[in-house]
Amino acid sequence: MAELPSLRALQVFEAVGRCGSMTKASRELNVSPGAISQQIKLLEETLGLRLISRSASGLALTEIGKRYHAAIMKGFEELRRAQSDIERTRRTGAGGLVISALPSLASKWLATLIFEWQHHHPGLSIHLEGTHREPRLDQGDADFRLTYGDRFRDFDGSVVLFTDSVMPVCSPRLLESAPPLRTPADLLGYPLLSIEWKPQFESPPTWQDWFRHVGVDCGDLRNSFVFSLSGLAIDAAVEGHGVTLAQCAMVAEDLRAGRLIAPFPQKLRLSAPYILAWSSAVFDKSGAREFHRWIIGRARRQELSNELMGSADGQSRVAAPARSPIR
Repeated sequence: MAELPSLRALQVFEAVGRCGSMTKASRELNVSPGAISQQIKLLEETLGLRLISRSASGLALTEIGKRYHAAIMKGFEELRRAQSDIERTRRTGAGGLVISALPSLASKWLATLIFEWQHHHPGLSIHLEGTHREPRLDQGDADFRLTYGDRFRDFDGSVVLFTDSVMPVCSPRLLESAPPLRTPADLLGYPLLSIEWKPQFESPPTWQDWFRHVGVDCGDLRNSFVFSLSGLAIDAAVEGHGVTLAQCAMVAEDLRAGRLIAPFPQKLRLSAPYILAWSSAVFDKSGAREFHRWIIGRARRQELSNELMGSADGQSRVAAPARSPIR
C-alpha cells in the first residue's frame, strides 16, 4: 500500500479547493496563509504532481487536482459526519434528541414547553440548541429544526407549526411613573423598542405598521432602540425600558405571570409561519415520532391561544391552554 500524504496537508488541500482561495482557507482553519502554502507545497512534493495552478487572477485546481479533490472531499465529509455523530451522542446519549431552533423561539417558546415533554418521557434526553445557523439535518447536526419562513426548502420533510402575531406589551412598572395609556396614540409618548431581523429573515411588523393598522398617524417615527433578537426586546420590556411589539407565543408566560401587560389588544400577523423540519431518517430514532406529534399539537394550541390574547378593556387576559395527555 502506497504511503499516504500528511493528513494535515490533505485537510488544507480540501479546504483550499472548497473555498477557492488560500486566504479563505487560512481563515477557516485558523492558520496563516503562509502555513497553507507550505502544506500545499508539501502535498505536491509528496505526490509528485501539480495540484494547483496560480495566476494573476487567482488559483485554480489542475485537472488531476480536481479529480483528487473530489475524492478527498468525500473522505472529509465522512469524517465530519462521523465527528458530528460522536458529538451528538456525547451531548444527548444514544437515546437522546437534538432540537435546533431559532434563539428567541428556543428561549421564549420551546424552553417553556419542553419540560412538559420531558415529564412524559423521563428516559429520553433532550439537547436544545438556539442558533440562527441552519443545521445539516441529513448529516446529523440535529434531529429536528424549528425555523422561520421559506427555510423548509432546505430539508427533507417539513410542516407549518403556526403563524405568530405581534402586539404591544410593557411592564406594569413602566406605567406607574408615566402618562396613562388611554388610546393607542398615547404610546407615541413612550420609548418604543423595535425588532429588526434582516438580513437573515424578513422582519416582523414595525411600529409604523401597527400604528397604521390602528389608524394613528405616527409621522416620521424614529426607531431609538432596535434589537436583532425578539428575546432581547422582550427582556428589555420586562425590565421596564419601553414598549415592544412582541410575538404572542413568546410573551404568553410573561403575560400570565404579570411581568408584562398588553395595554391594547390589536395584533398584526407575521408575514410567514414557523416551520418544523426533519431529515427522512429521524423517525428511526426512539421518541422522534412522539416528539413530532407533540410539538405539532402544541403549535396548534398556540395558534388558538394567540387568538385569546387581549380583551375589551385593554388588559391582557391569557387563557392557559388545556394540558391534554400526550398521545
